[in-house]
Amino acid sequence: MRCSGMALTVLAAPLISCTLLIAGAAPNFSGTWQLDETKSPDANGASITLTIQNNSGKIVFQRSIHEKDGKDLTSQFSCSADGSECDYDENGHKAKVSLWYDGTSLMILKTNGPKEDATTQWKLELAPGGGTLNIHCEHLEPNDKTQELVYTKKT
Repeated sequence: MRCSGMALTVLAAPLISCTLLIAGAAPNFSGTWQLDETKSPDANGASITLTIQNNSGKIVFQRSIHEKDGKDLTSQFSCSADGSECDYDENGHKAKVSLWYDGTSLMILKTNGPKEDATTQWKLELAPGGGTLNIHCEHLEPNDKTQELVYTKKT
């Protein structure tokens, strides 16, 4: 038993260091991002601002939505990008999120919301130069709907 435990440790060490190298090369999504409504018809006239900070290995995310009808919604979470599950407050509704990097993309999976809520996966990608953030949003359950949203970085 001890021998197999040591063998696992020896085998896992390169994987851990490889994971650390990949994590070190992760893009920085920090900043305040404003929805580009002309490039985001899926937003249905809403004005959306994202504030993303990478603080000590945790991604702090806040989304403020001003809907076409004047309603304001706020969502937020703070989570490490290691696949662990964290609390997500979506305008008073509780859900869970998990974050991880897939190459240069930041993946966010939202689950365990209210019964009528969708399980949603977001893929965040920075355009070359870092001034544009593209988000591919896929509602996995119940309706398998996708959205493409484009944000520009505020200075």
